[in-house]
Amino acid sequence: MARRQLDRLRRSTPDLVRLDPLSTEVRTWLDEAYAAVREVDAAEGVILKLHEHSLRDPRFKEVASAEILHTIERAHATAELMQRAGLAG
Repeated sequence: MARRQLDRLRRSTPDLVRLDPLSTEVRTWLDEAYAAVREVDAAEGVILKLHEHSLRDPRFKEVASAEILHTIERAHATAELMQRAGLAG
């Protein structure tokens, strides 16, 4: 389930560098991303939240955006491995 949601989130990623991180579109997407990532790996969820806070600072916005996407990719890879190992449904 989380893997499919992570796939959907990867396809629907808003432009985190250009959009306001407090906009409804971005907030909704970030909340969904956090929930999906946390379902796979709680530590990655914490990492996503740390980068999410950095989106509010223009100096870090580009790096934070990239790191959020990398975090989702790592969670997706973990979900795939867990499914192959029979540890996830």
